Amino acid sequence: MEKVNYAFFVDFDGTITKRDVCEAIIMQLADSGWEEINKKWETKELSTLECAKETFKLFTRKDPEAFREIADTIEIEEGFKDFVTYCQAKGYPVYILSDGYDYYIEYILNKEGFTLPYYANQLTFSTSIEVTAPYSSKHCNLCGVCKTNLMEQLKKSSEKSIYIGDGSSDFCPVEKADYVFAKKKLLDHCLTLGRQVYGFDNFNDILNQMQYLEEEQK
Repeated sequence: MEKVNYAFFVDFDGTITKRDVCEAIIMQLADSGWEEINKKWETKELSTLECAKETFKLFTRKDPEAFREIADTIEIEEGFKDFVTYCQAKGYPVYILSDGYDYYIEYILNKEGFTLPYYANQLTFSTSIEVTAPYSSKHCNLCGVCKTNLMEQLKKSSEKSIYIGDGSSDFCPVEKADYVFAKKKLLDHCLTLGRQVYGFDNFNDILNQMQYLEEEQK
């Protein structure tokens, strides 16, 4: 049987990182009122871009140093380094798809020594924090980053897509992925849909399951 090539599409906040970085930043820098804004985002009354713009208005500090200070407290999920090494050895591409923000993603990746392609909303710091969404969809404005579009654009026809995530911004791409690894809210969502899914706690679980998947393809 011909060797199966996999392409991995991985969420960042709460998936690659042990803690949701965006949530940590908001909780430490935003004045009261952000909870109501977040609830409107969760119920889809606000898009990611609208939610971000309203939330950033509540920030007590709007400098990049504040973001870096919080990012320095964030830990990478167990097994992620081994997972990246495994993918590189196998020739499997790894793409980070995040509805979070480029500034802290790039900072954390550089700090941890990773050179991985990532797609995220973009931040500009001046007297205020400006956010743009270069990877949004023309047909749906709920997410700043349309992970489904990106996954379909990046995946080669010869590859099987594997999606890894944990939250509501991952709901759409799992409907198109060949395989899904999920935890937390995303796992519940997949089970509710009746979608085949592999639960995981950290990337060691994913590495173990990949051994079985590769054996099945032999």
